[in-house]
Amino acid sequence: MYDIRRLILLRDLSERATMTAVSELHGITTSAVSQQLRILEDEVGTVLTRREGRVLRLTYAGRVLVDHTSRIIAALEEAESAVAATAEKVTGVLTLATFRTAQTRLALPAAARLMAEYPGLKVRVVDLMPVESVPAVRRQEVDLAITYAYSFGTKDLPLGLTSEFLYSDPLVLIAPTGLREQARKHGLGAVRDADWIAARDGAPSIASVMFACREAGFAPRIQHRSGSFTAMAEMVAHGLGVAIVPEMSVSPEHRSLVACPIVDSTRRIGVTYRQASAERPAVAAAIRTLRTVAMPSRLAS
Repeated sequence: MYDIRRLILLRDLSERATMTAVSELHGITTSAVSQQLRILEDEVGTVLTRREGRVLRLTYAGRVLVDHTSRIIAALEEAESAVAATAEKVTGVLTLATFRTAQTRLALPAAARLMAEYPGLKVRVVDLMPVESVPAVRRQEVDLAITYAYSFGTKDLPLGLTSEFLYSDPLVLIAPTGLREQARKHGLGAVRDADWIAARDGAPSIASVMFACREAGFAPRIQHRSGSFTAMAEMVAHGLGVAIVPEMSVSPEHRSLVACPIVDSTRRIGVTYRQASAERPAVAAAIRTLRTVAMPSRLAS
């Protein structure tokens, strides 16, 4: 019978491509990773990897084994969750990943409620963007992740993961005083000639700007770049231009900058977790708590 720990090493190699990355992930030496994979090849009786330049690729046999490994790991976690569900208390450690703007409104209130209601439960909060947190959930590095998907650009989740909708976070235009009044009266087209503030190319939020402006019939003249919605609001407050941001990211001190909502444009906020962990008491409790915390925002949206 194959050793599950070696199977996990092979799966992680398929995702990370180098022995160094796998060794860093597991906190062991690269020689130890190499040795364990050689033993696995001996157990299987065939070659599982081949080198292409500086990275290792899986052979067809290796890919087949990794596919089965994912199902094996899911089955083991389902068994663990089912056994844990027989306990009367919610205990242990729960790791919740969240993107920055959801920390204050969702993650931290949920963590506080969980630890108050279940004294035997410790909640760890990790700051990760969905592009990082979803793979982390799949690798069992975190238990759940608060994630988002823009209404015009959804993506399929990896096999074995599921996401539950919490609420819609509308996108809004923020603008300096003069432009703000124009946008309130005439919509997004009123700021077509303004300087724009946006994220760097490739960021999910830049797509929201391009999509909304295209729908309004113009291409934005992007003059300033920032990876922080708070920094964008500061730039707007200082008169540098206009920006499109999620409503949830607008702090109370910047609420006056909001000019108008962007028609048919939202971020769908959800919680992503492994299907196999759904019966685990701590995970089930966290999902229920996140629903409760999100309810006021959901009703408002």
